[in-house]
Amino acid sequence: MSDKDQQFSRMWNEGNKSKREKFRNLMKSKLSARKIGFSESNARAYFNGNVESIQPERLYETERREERFERRPPPRGRRPRGPLRGRR
Repeated sequence: MSDKDQQFSRMWNEGNKSKREKFRNLMKSKLSARKIGFSESNARAYFNGNVESIQPERLYETERREERFERRPPPRGRRPRGPLRGRR
């Protein structure tokens, strides 16, 4: 095991719960920013600098295009319910 790998194991299995959760949340945020699923093996690969070996989840271009062009129906028209303020 390399020094970096030992350091990861120590931090991942930390006895102090708050330190362990802090480290895991940091790894989770780093992986989610790169659209990589959170798991111990993916976090270990990221920590050791082997990010290229992890394949991020990718959307097909057509799926991304469909999401971008989804539109809501136009708002329903409202009628004023009385005289407009400031006008006579």
